Amino acid sequence: MAFSLSKLRNILNTNRDGQLAGSGSLDPEIGFKLALHPVNKNLYVTVIGARHLPSLFGLSRAHGYLVKVKVFPGDSKFETTLQESSWPVWNEDFKFQLKLKDAKRPADKIDLQSLLAGHFLSLTIYAVLEPPKTDTDKRKSSKTLDAKKSQKVTDQEEPKAKTGFLEKTFSSFKSTKAEAIAQKSILEKRRTVGAATWNFDSKLFQNDLKNGLIGTPDIWRPINAIASGLSAADSRRENKKGQLEVTLLYTSSEDGLNDIVQLTVNRYRCSVQTMQEQEEYKAPLYLKATILEANKAECYWKSDRFVPAISARWDPKSATVKLSVFKASLNQVSIYISLGCKMKMAKKEILGKATIDEKSAYADSWREVLKQPGLPKTFWINFE
Repeated sequence: MAFSLSKLRNILNTNRDGQLAGSGSLDPEIGFKLALHPVNKNLYVTVIGARHLPSLFGLSRAHGYLVKVKVFPGDSKFETTLQESSWPVWNEDFKFQLKLKDAKRPADKIDLQSLLAGHFLSLTIYAVLEPPKTDTDKRKSSKTLDAKKSQKVTDQEEPKAKTGFLEKTFSSFKSTKAEAIAQKSILEKRRTVGAATWNFDSKLFQNDLKNGLIGTPDIWRPINAIASGLSAADSRRENKKGQLEVTLLYTSSEDGLNDIVQLTVNRYRCSVQTMQEQEEYKAPLYLKATILEANKAECYWKSDRFVPAISARWDPKSATVKLSVFKASLNQVSIYISLGCKMKMAKKEILGKATIDEKSAYADSWREVLKQPGLPKTFWINFE
C-alpha cells in the first residue's frame, strides 16, 4: 500500500513539475519565456503559470487569477484568461512591437543588445474575488430584458412612427452606462496580488526557434507586493488610518464681502494592512469634506462609494467644495473631512477624520493660503 501511494505521489508531482517547475522557492512567483524576431522586431511573451498564490484577501476568497502583461516602453497591454487555481497554468502568447531607443540609427547596424536596451517586462497578477457571469447568465439576463421591453411596448401601444433619433440616442446612452457600471463592478472585485518585472538580457536569447525566432528558456521571477508609497515613518504619522492629498485655495474680493475658501480632494492612499482592515467591514467607503463657519456646516462634497484600496483618485473638477465668506469671519471657518462606510441597517462607521483650521495640525498651511490669495497649496493630511 505504501508503495502504491508513493508511486501515485511521484506521478502527480511529475505532472505538476512539467508545467510549473519554478525556481524551487515556496514564495509566490510567476513563470514566462520570450521569443524575438530580430528583423521585424516582434517580441512574443509566453505567460507560463504561477505558483503559491494567496487564496484569502481579508474575509474574501479568490475565485481565480489573471495576469496583465505589458512591455515598456510601449502602449500595448494584454490580459490572460481567468484560471481558477492558486497554481494557475496559462501558456498564453502575446505579441509586442519593440520600439528602438535610437530611431536615427541604421537598421542593419542594430545588434541584439542595442535592440533590447531600455526595455523591460511587467507582469501584474490579479485575484478575482467573485466568479464572473457566464454566457448562460448573460443570455438569460438579455432574454428577461427583451421580454420586459416587449411587454412595455405592448402595454403602451405606441406607434413605431414615434421612435426617433432621441430615443435611439437615449437607448445607446443607457447601454453605454450599463456597460460602464458592469466594467466598474468587475474592477472592484479585483485585488492586486503583486507584480514581477524583468529587464531584457540579450545573453538569454540563445534558443534558435522556427521562422527566424530566437528565444529564452523558462524564466521565473518572484511576485512582489505593490507598495502604497508610504514609508514606515509615514505609516506611524498617519496612525494607520490613511492619508488624503488636498488642494486649498483662498480667493479675496475687493470689498471683503465675497471671499472664497475652496478645497479640492485629489487622492487617497493607505497601507496594505489598513486596506485589509477596511475590507473587514464588508461595506464600500466614502469621503466627505465639509466647510463650516462658526461650527455650522455650510456646504459639503461627498464622493461616490468606492471599495477599499491602497490608492484612489478623484476628478478635481467634481471633487471640490467652496464657501463664500466675509473676510472678517475667516477666523471662524474650518474644514472637516471624514472617511466612513455605511454598513447594513444604514449604520454609519467613521474610519478616519481630520480638521483643517488655524488651530489644527495644518495651521501653517492654512495661514500660508490665507496670506497668499489666489495661490493654491497642495498637501497631505493624516486621518486620525
